[in-house]
Amino acid sequence: MNKQRQQRRVVISGLGVVAPNGIGQQAFWHATSNGISGINALCHEGEVPIRVAGTVRDFLVEDYVERKLALRTDRMTHFALAAIDEALRDARLQLEQEDAERVGAVIANTMGGVEFVLRQIESLYQRGPRFMSAYTAIAWLHVSNVGQTAIRHHIQGYCKTPVNDTVGGLDALGMAYRAIRRGTADIIIAGGCEAFLNPFILLVLAQQGQCVTNNDPMGYRPFDRRASGMILAEGAGICILEEYEHAIARGATIYGEIVGYEQTNDALGLQPPSQDGTRYARAIEQALLAGDVAMEEVAYLSLDGRAIPASDRGESEALRQVFGELLPQIPASVPRSMFGHSYAAAGAIDTITALLALKHGHIPPTLNCEELDPQHGLRLVRDQAYQLPERRGVALVGGRGAGGANVALALRKES
Repeated sequence: MNKQRQQRRVVISGLGVVAPNGIGQQAFWHATSNGISGINALCHEGEVPIRVAGTVRDFLVEDYVERKLALRTDRMTHFALAAIDEALRDARLQLEQEDAERVGAVIANTMGGVEFVLRQIESLYQRGPRFMSAYTAIAWLHVSNVGQTAIRHHIQGYCKTPVNDTVGGLDALGMAYRAIRRGTADIIIAGGCEAFLNPFILLVLAQQGQCVTNNDPMGYRPFDRRASGMILAEGAGICILEEYEHAIARGATIYGEIVGYEQTNDALGLQPPSQDGTRYARAIEQALLAGDVAMEEVAYLSLDGRAIPASDRGESEALRQVFGELLPQIPASVPRSMFGHSYAAAGAIDTITALLALKHGHIPPTLNCEELDPQHGLRLVRDQAYQLPERRGVALVGGRGAGGANVALALRKES
């Protein structure tokens, strides 16, 4: 037996999600499995090139966070705390009954608390320093999400904040997985959150040429002949990672087991993911190898789907290097075509989607890809969900970031 498989096993026992097409696991899965989009027009004053995005609507912060804390924190933190509360309820986990030093939190974020800090800067220049919140010093920081989580849930163990462009959420899950495997913790709250749909950030991102800059809510077309970039989004995805024996001892429901995680880098500088899939292929191979996963076991490929022609070619080339002639037989999809790319939250939401797909036995569709480019050689699920022949197997969740970050996470769901 592979030596790594003799180490502590890591399972996922709870899920929480705040997404543009659904707040909460039930609403999110209903929308995602039925191809319901959460992408809408943005209401910005002035000439902001990015006109559509996946916005979380009908989110009432007072339903999730007490007023005093809400005033001291950014929207990204509100999303994270809401998703954490759902994930803990879903896992039926009472943290006060656990050893606080054996509980951790790894929550990724890329953009920080943009809305909070810009609002305070406006107060500084329009009304003066006395009208700035004292919490400006911490509310905008990427680490504030983990900090507020630790305070709220009395967590005293392993805590980290990955910042890695669009793959931070997958890195958070991978870091938590490895920490539990090596015995650093028994339970880790892991995932990512973002809330950056502000004109300032959108203007900056528009200059990078990776985003759809028209007003078409169906403009996110991964692997399509007309692909012209991704559509941005906000949201949060949180998973409860738990050591297997710990979960079994308390009778937890297990969604799946993380059996492999790997990352590589193309060392590109500030460039979108390239059309060279060699190092991405290595990340996928190493993740599968870590879990002793046979190619035939892979039941679902959750794709990055950047919808930039060169980046899409790099992803399909990586998959072809790994799976060869099997690739056209494995169903694949890009669910975020329904709700947009939420940077650090994206990988966590993709993981939740993959686990729910294995649980319910069907893969959600990729929207907007009416002209699938045949050069990719993918069995892309489009228009409507694909029924899996059985509710088991391995889902591979992939992500690629600017600069050449490549991440792969392998999830096994037993029957």
